[in-house]
Amino acid sequence: MKFRWVILVCGVSFAMLMSGCLGVTDKQQSVSKKKEAGQSNPDRSEGMYESVLTYTGDGYDLPGGEKTEEIAKEHKAEVVKATKDYIKKTYKTDIEVHNMVGNKDGVTVFFESKGNLHFYSTAIVPINVKEEKVISSGVWTLEGEVEGAICAALYTLVKEEEFNELDQLLQTFPSQYPIAGRTMQSIENVRGKGHITPYYFIQATHLDEAIRPVYNLYLNDPDTSIEKLKEAYLSDKFDPEFFTVSIHFFMKEKDAQPDREIFDEIVTAVETNQDLPAGTYSVYLHDHYVIKNNAAAFKDNSLSRSSPDHIRKD
Repeated sequence: MKFRWVILVCGVSFAMLMSGCLGVTDKQQSVSKKKEAGQSNPDRSEGMYESVLTYTGDGYDLPGGEKTEEIAKEHKAEVVKATKDYIKKTYKTDIEVHNMVGNKDGVTVFFESKGNLHFYSTAIVPINVKEEKVISSGVWTLEGEVEGAICAALYTLVKEEEFNELDQLLQTFPSQYPIAGRTMQSIENVRGKGHITPYYFIQATHLDEAIRPVYNLYLNDPDTSIEKLKEAYLSDKFDPEFFTVSIHFFMKEKDAQPDREIFDEIVTAVETNQDLPAGTYSVYLHDHYVIKNNAAAFKDNSLSRSSPDHIRKD
């Protein structure tokens, strides 16, 4: 099963690179940008960064998307309809479209699910630039992305009490320490990565044997009751490697560096709380800023507890 997981990850990564739609990881993007600038601490006055407290996704862009984004905005209703129709037909889910960002071959559409199942994801709508035409019949998604987002959302239903505990725990930190999370606008507009809150996002895969029956049941009948979805879950098949929780906090003050004591307190709280959902956890504390053109948070001064030293809860 782990071999199949490796294949999935490689396939998704390859699709991302080839499509030019979602770019590379936060850390890779951050390091790459700094190398291009020729400095380890770029001057924030140059407009590369924005406060996490005000960032809404403005300035986010994808390679070669200027013209396609312009066409997409002129045909917004058509793009939205094509995306909604595709997701409804393929994944039996109603959605709300929040944002459109041009890419080399079309437009990446950021959307949020509606109803009991809550997740964020993206779809790609092709555009013929020469004819300035939206190709409504050609909508597609990155392999495994929406499937994984659905599975992540299903986990929040299956493990409702544990996720309530996680939400309550993480919500206490900004009241105790000078730290903050992302804005809801930025989550809606540019963070199509599964089930997301201002403080964390979770990812899963439909290859996970524990959640797969729940996923299949949902696709067969999206109106299936939460009770029946919970009954379909195979807890004895659960593998923490298939379910990840990424926790991200930011320093609230503009000039503050990530605080080691605060970071250690968060890590300890996550490690010692036995009521949180089982899974693989990563914890990050960043300075006050995000990179505007890719929504990345990770920088050289970020503090992290992640792979291969992540927190594992069985």
